[in-house]
Amino acid sequence: MRRSAILLAAAPLLLAACVSKGKYDDALKSATDASKSADAARAALDAKQKKCDADAAQLAQAQGALAACTGKAPPPDRSSELSAQLEELRKQKAAAEARAALFNDFVAKFRKMIDAGKVHISVRRGRIVLSLHNDVLFDEGKTALKPEGKKALGEIAQTLRTVSARSFQVAGHTDSLPIGKNKDFASNWELSTARAVVVVQYLASQGVSGRSLSAAGYAEFDPVASNADATGRSKNRRIDISLVPNIEELISLPGMKDEASGGGGGN
Repeated sequence: MRRSAILLAAAPLLLAACVSKGKYDDALKSATDASKSADAARAALDAKQKKCDADAAQLAQAQGALAACTGKAPPPDRSSELSAQLEELRKQKAAAEARAALFNDFVAKFRKMIDAGKVHISVRRGRIVLSLHNDVLFDEGKTALKPEGKKALGEIAQTLRTVSARSFQVAGHTDSLPIGKNKDFASNWELSTARAVVVVQYLASQGVSGRSLSAAGYAEFDPVASNADATGRSKNRRIDISLVPNIEELISLPGMKDEASGGGGGN
């Protein structure tokens, strides 16, 4: 009995050892920040709606008092205008809640890969973005997928197949270092685009509908970190898989802060 208890107590430590502490902490921070952003978005909209309700009540009270003091009829009824404003706030709140739920669902679907440090999920320019390091997928200056990259994309494809009625854009990114001598690619534009196409083709081969996929290459021109040092350049060398928003999801979300762009984009 005592031995069983010891084994059960040791199990969480063994599982934690499978993931480096740094990657686990980064994944935990990412999920926590995302949850706080979603809560802040809802709180901001709730505050707006409460303020609008309070303003409407104060206006009605002031109009009544003015009419009583002057004996004049109150000014034209603004209730329809206020109702329209309230309805717009309700729509924004509903859209924010739906977007937050979508983000949380997306995080839940990729929880194992996030905890393992294989992918990073963020909100960037209004889109939910899943990012993978190029170093996992490709050798320097190449477009052939590495075995580890195929395995990661296979896991991603398995999850994307469960997301219906949505479209995904696969985008290639590099750091700012010139590509140098490469007989296959003249610049980072060609390299980043070719890599995005390779990823799209592989996802399609794993059962993701080709109708839901598109490819783009950004070279070094959409960085997420500074290119001034090796650490930043490593973050910029990546493949992003973005969930393309439906038109009703393009409403900006107060309180949900997009990740800021960084410094410059290479191989």
